[in-house]
Amino acid sequence: MRKPIIANVKDIKIGKGYPISIQTMYDSPVPSNKKDLDSLLARMNGLSMMGCDIMRFSYPSDNDRDAFKYLNERSTMPLVADIHFDFKMALAALDCGFSKIRINPGNIGARWKVDEVVRAAKDNGAAIRIGLNSGSLPKGTGDHTAIMVDNALKYLEWFEELDFYNTVVSLKSTSLEETRIANEEFSKKSNYPLHIGVTEAGSVVSSVARSTWVLGNLIKQGIGDTMRISITGSIEDEVFAGVEILRTLGLRDKGVRIISCPRCGRNSFDSIGFLQEIEPDLLKLNKNISVAIMGCQVNGPGEAKEADFAITGIGNKVFLYKKGKLSLEVDVQNAKKALLEAINGE
Repeated sequence: MRKPIIANVKDIKIGKGYPISIQTMYDSPVPSNKKDLDSLLARMNGLSMMGCDIMRFSYPSDNDRDAFKYLNERSTMPLVADIHFDFKMALAALDCGFSKIRINPGNIGARWKVDEVVRAAKDNGAAIRIGLNSGSLPKGTGDHTAIMVDNALKYLEWFEELDFYNTVVSLKSTSLEETRIANEEFSKKSNYPLHIGVTEAGSVVSSVARSTWVLGNLIKQGIGDTMRISITGSIEDEVFAGVEILRTLGLRDKGVRIISCPRCGRNSFDSIGFLQEIEPDLLKLNKNISVAIMGCQVNGPGEAKEADFAITGIGNKVFLYKKGKLSLEVDVQNAKKALLEAINGE
């Protein structure tokens, strides 16, 4: 059996024997003024508390060098620069402190340009992700999966000729089958770590459904070392979805497991509104607990017995349970505060 290669992205290790890390990608141009950059750092800290391990940014020009240097110097998470077409942008990104860059060597240009990027990454102690998507492959005949796998292996040979091994590979497609097959075939031929995900997966519901099917199948086979759930929506949703997939597969226990009812005609408490209000706070708690939010007294007490904390209500009265026992009765307007205080008091 081939010894697995481990990629080092600042203090995160990617590869067999290490936890599957969760990534997301910032969804806007990076701000330039200090106030907005500090707000972004606060948001990034919130994402980290939710379970995000690595954050990626587009690096389309060198105009934002100072902003990215500011973020790299202060971020608690390793940051990744996403580079396309211009190898000079990769060199600039490495110069301002990114822990990893993502490139498609096929659109960087001549081989010597790729070599310069690899040497710079090696000199800076940074990792490289070879990111291949079905929509941006070199011209050629044959199926996308074979082209992706063959090109990834070719680029890895280029890197190894320069004695560079700090590499992660991703093979993504909008096609679920192409994504699954490409990653399966690559894993048979290489011991490099894989970044898995479905590109352009859609809105929250479609993305989570599509990504869960593919990633669940791959992870159950032991394929996949880091992941991103691509969602046309908030980056917080991407992290939440990634954490929940790993939790469902028994691979992550960090964070709060939320149990909530879909609501029906018996509802006597606005569980949907309450969940929307409190969920952002719950997702940032580094506690391995379950919290049930129930809309009526039919299933509420039963779920309360199973959960570490539970809430249900009738009218303006809300009932808080701890370990299955009624602990407190409060008005609706004080319910959020009471639940968070009870959880944080543990």
